[in-house]
Amino acid sequence: MKRNGIALPALVLCALVLLLLAGCGKSSTTPDPGTQDSTVFPSTPDNLMLNFQVAYETMSPAILANATHPQSVIVLQQSTRNTFPDLGATLNRAAQVRINGRMFSKQDVFDPNNNAIPGVQTIQFQTFQRVGSWAASLPSDVIPNTECALYSVQFLFDRGQSYSTMKVTGNIRFYVSHRDSTANGLTRPYYQIIGQVDLTDNPPASFPDKPSENSAWGSVLALFR
Repeated sequence: MKRNGIALPALVLCALVLLLLAGCGKSSTTPDPGTQDSTVFPSTPDNLMLNFQVAYETMSPAILANATHPQSVIVLQQSTRNTFPDLGATLNRAAQVRINGRMFSKQDVFDPNNNAIPGVQTIQFQTFQRVGSWAASLPSDVIPNTECALYSVQFLFDRGQSYSTMKVTGNIRFYVSHRDSTANGLTRPYYQIIGQVDLTDNPPASFPDKPSENSAWGSVLALFR
């Protein structure tokens, strides 16, 4: 039997194809907001710092790892070194990866002294503003011969209803380096963070198991070592 010159089985087949195409229009799985990549290509230091903010606010170890140079170091304040003597003067990239993985897990963890550290549930960057321009660091700088800029910051670390929100306020000096990256025949700089110097406000140290409103940037990271 034919209808308008087309065999009936063919009509049935076309209808099935249309149904299949309609089913492909939407996914039945909603992506985890923490895994959505809302980053930009880090062709400039400012783009890189946008990705740094996204990494913390979405608590994404993968985004932060992409933004961080293999030789990255975080220079800690003396007060942080005194409170956490096992850390030394700096955090290398391996230490940063461990710390951020534990912090971003949202789970309670234990530090090397078996103190319980409440899990961070959300991170907000209330202030993350570059002060001045990017400039070349001097050969005598703690991280020499790179580009650096000072950022005014205020970070909030929400630890749930049972604990106060930790707040980091002050300045962090960021150091960045770049290499060429070629994709689809286009070569662009690819920036990564190669260093940070913690210059945030330095309130009196408190024990990790006690709620603390204000903390230095390095001391918050050190809790999750």
